[in-house]
Amino acid sequence: MPVVSSAAEPPFERFSSSGQEGAPAWKDLEEQVQEFARCYRGQVAQLSPPELGKALQVLSQLTQALAAQLAEGREGIPATSVQIPSWRDLERAISLQSHLLFFSLELQPLLAGSPDDSAAELPPEDGRLDLLAAAHVEPRLRPFRQFLCGLLHQRGHRQAEPLERLLHQQRLAGRLAWRQLWQVTLSSLGDQGLLPPQQQSANTLAHLQNLQTHPSAEVRWAAYQRLCHHLEAHAELGGFILSILVRDHLWEAQWRGYDSAADLYLARHGLGQAFWEHLLDGIHDRFDLFQRYYRLKSRAIGRSIRLCDLYAPWGEPVPPLAAAEATSLVWAALQEFCPECAAHAKPWLLEVSSEREAPPGEPERPWPGSEPLASLLQALEALSRRLRPEGPRVWLDLEELQGSVQPSWEIRVHTAFLQQVLLDYLLGAARGTPAPSPLRNRASGLEVFTLAQALLIHHLEAQLQAVFYQSLIARLELLLYRLENTAPLASSKASPTSWVGEEWLKLIQELCGDAVELLPEDQFCWVGMPELFLRPFSAPQVSLASLVALACHRQYHLSPRTFLPRYLNWLASPPGSLTWGESAQLLQVDLSEPEEVLQGLEELEHWIEVLEELLEENQD
Repeated sequence: MPVVSSAAEPPFERFSSSGQEGAPAWKDLEEQVQEFARCYRGQVAQLSPPELGKALQVLSQLTQALAAQLAEGREGIPATSVQIPSWRDLERAISLQSHLLFFSLELQPLLAGSPDDSAAELPPEDGRLDLLAAAHVEPRLRPFRQFLCGLLHQRGHRQAEPLERLLHQQRLAGRLAWRQLWQVTLSSLGDQGLLPPQQQSANTLAHLQNLQTHPSAEVRWAAYQRLCHHLEAHAELGGFILSILVRDHLWEAQWRGYDSAADLYLARHGLGQAFWEHLLDGIHDRFDLFQRYYRLKSRAIGRSIRLCDLYAPWGEPVPPLAAAEATSLVWAALQEFCPECAAHAKPWLLEVSSEREAPPGEPERPWPGSEPLASLLQALEALSRRLRPEGPRVWLDLEELQGSVQPSWEIRVHTAFLQQVLLDYLLGAARGTPAPSPLRNRASGLEVFTLAQALLIHHLEAQLQAVFYQSLIARLELLLYRLENTAPLASSKASPTSWVGEEWLKLIQELCGDAVELLPEDQFCWVGMPELFLRPFSAPQVSLASLVALACHRQYHLSPRTFLPRYLNWLASPPGSLTWGESAQLLQVDLSEPEEVLQGLEELEHWIEVLEELLEENQD
C-alpha cells in the first residue's frame, strides 16, 4: 500500500527523484502550480471580483493542463480497449491538486449565505462581498458561478489545509487504490474461444458488451453468458472492495457532518437525498412504462425478451446516412424548431459536413461508429455542445482523475431534448408532409418513415435505460449506504457477494415483471457497474437529466411561445454561470418540485404511444 506523504512535506519533493521519461511536461506543470500558489496563497480574501475571476481562469487552465497530461499518460489494459492513467501519473496529479486546495479553502468563507458561516450577516464595511451576487454582474467571474455555488453547499470540506491535503492524498492509499485494482482486474478478460481464432482480439469486455446489440439471439446469449461468468469469477473480490468503499464513504460523510453518503456526493449540485428518494419513488410508480415497451418489442420480434435482449435491434433496417445528409437533416429540423438557433448552427454544420466530404470519385468518410444512426446521433451531440458549451472545469474529481469523465448534466439534457426535436421533424415528414429536402434526392416516404421509427426506438431505449435501469442502481446504492444495512457487508459471517446479488435480483425483478425474462447470471450484473465502484451516486443524476429533457419537450409542446424565449436565454447564458436548478428553471422545470420533474414520465408514455401508432401504420 503506498505511503501517504505528510502535508508538511516541501512542495513537489516527491517528484524530484522520479526519473520517469516525459518528466519535463510534468515539471512545467509543477512550476506553474507553484507560481499560482505564490501569487494567491493567503490573498484570496483581498481579491476583487474581476481579480478573482482572473485567478479562477488560471486555475481552470491548470486543471485543463492536468487533465491533458493524464490523458497523454493513459495506458491500455491488456486484452481490452480500456485506457486509464498510469499509477505514477495519478499519484502526481493528486499531489499536484493537494497544493491547490488552499484556494477553495480560502474562498469558501467568503461565500455569503453559507449554512455554517456568518459572512452574510456582516456589515458592508467588513469588505466581504457576496460573491454569488457579484458573479451575476462581473463578466470574468460569471463563468465560475456554478463552481462557486458548489463550494457553498460543500459545508464539510472546510478543515485546516494540512488536514484537507492529507485526506486528499490519502485517496492513494484508500479509495483510489481499491478502485484502480478493481478497474484493472475487471477489465482483464482472457480468451476463452467465444469467437473464431481470427477474431480473438475482439474477445474483450467492451466487445462482449457491444454484442448485446447483435442481430442474432444466440450470439447475444453467448456473449451475455461469457460476460456474466467473468463477473462471477471476480464477484468475491468485488464484494470485498465494495464493502470497503461503503464504509469509507460512510465514514467521510459522518466526519464531514453530512446526513448521508448520498448528501456528501450530491451537495455540489445543491440537491439532497430527500429529493432523490422522492424522485425514485415516482419512477418506481411508473415501472409499467418499462414493461409496456418491452411487451411491445416482444410482440414485434415474435419471442420473449430476456435481459440479454434489452438492446436487440428490431424494426425495419435503416440505410446508413452520409455525414452530409445527417448534418443537413439536423439543420433542417433545427430551422423548423427555432430559426435563430439554426442560423447560429448552420456555419458550423456546413463546416463539419465539408470536413467529411471526400474528393470526387472517393466514398465519403463515415462518422465513427458502425450503427446506421451513428452519423445522426453524433451530429446531434456535437450540435448540443456547440449551441451550449460546457462550463470551465476548475477541479478534477476523483472519477475524472481516473479517466472516467462523463458528459455534463446540461449536455445530457440538451442532447436528449434535440433528439426529440429531430423526432418531431421526421414524424411530421413520415405522416404525410413532403420528404425533408436533405433526403428528397434519395428516399421515398417509406425510408423517412423507417428512419423516424428507428430513431424513436433508439431514443426510447436510451431513455428507459437512463430513467428506470439507472434508478435501480440508485436504489441499490441507498440500500448499501443505510447504516443498518452495512452489517451484511462488514460481517465475516455473511457474504457481501450473495447479499448484494440477492438485493439486485429483487430490484430487477420488480422492474421487469413478466415483460422481461430474468436469467440465472443476472445476480452478478452489479459486479460490473462502474456507478458502484467508480462513480458513486451518479446514477440518479443520469435519471434526472433524462426526466428533465423529457419534461422540457413537454413544456415546449404545451406552450412553444413561452418556452422558446426561455430556451434562447438559456443558450445565451455564459457556460458555467447557472446551477442545475437555475438551468432547469429557465427551461420551465423546477428542480425543487419533484412532481414537475416527474412530468417527464408522461412524455415518455407519449413517445411509447407514438411508437405503437407507427407500428400499426406500418402494418397497414
